[in-house]
Amino acid sequence: MISLNHDNYYSLAANRDYMSVSQYKQFLKCPACAMAEISGDYFREETTALLLGNFVDSYFEGTQDVFIRRHPEIMKRDGSLKAEFVKAEEAIKRISEQPIMMECLSGKKQEIMTGVIGGVTFKIKMDSYRPGTMIADLKYMRDFEDIYVKEHGRLPWYEAW
Repeated sequence: MISLNHDNYYSLAANRDYMSVSQYKQFLKCPACAMAEISGDYFREETTALLLGNFVDSYFEGTQDVFIRRHPEIMKRDGSLKAEFVKAEEAIKRISEQPIMMECLSGKKQEIMTGVIGGVTFKIKMDSYRPGTMIADLKYMRDFEDIYVKEHGRLPWYEAW
């Protein structure tokens, strides 16, 4: 079992040693795809949706300048942010103006923990962790439309996830 840190958390070795909620959902959706990811035969594409979520997370983590340098694809040729990321900046501004949201996000940033559930070793990386008080997991979403779940039909996003 490797010791997890911010540099290796998303590595193949970490994904082989620890289950994550993303892996768990992938196993439910397509076990062959999940196994291909763990073996290194398949890599998920870095989608705009994933980049947007990480852009928002990086702001509240205090690492947005590093994120932008690592992802020049979010910029237009003139050096300004692409439209989707300008919209994400508006969401960041709204979150920042909400005292309750800022209180929820006031804990340790990107805290890593591991544990065992049903004999399976899991990993978690929390957006904001306040020991003994709360775990906050910030989500940036396109909309609040219902999501279709095969077994249950259309569900509100918070039930689907």
